[in-house]
Amino acid sequence: MCKSEIFAETINLVSQETEIPVNRILSSDKDTETVDARYLLVRLLVERGMYPSQIALQIHKTKRAINYMISNFQERMEGGKMLRIYWENIKKSLGNN
Repeated sequence: MCKSEIFAETINLVSQETEIPVNRILSSDKDTETVDARYLLVRLLVERGMYPSQIALQIHKTKRAINYMISNFQERMEGGKMLRIYWENIKKSLGNN
């Protein structure tokens, strides 16, 4: 599977699970639900083998912003129950318990 396929599959999974449209996840919206979806997307893409620089190009953020999301994902997940639920559901659907 190539990078673009991995990205497309992952963002569609996140969008479907969180019920947030793809264009909103890729926007600069800063509401909690959208930011949570963006964090989920970034973390999943890293786990699926993409580098922060590749992710940054795909979602139109800086590499520094991507690294920030990666390093603060766990902390954000501890603070948000819905984020944990989304994470577990997506991991199950990917077959990576």
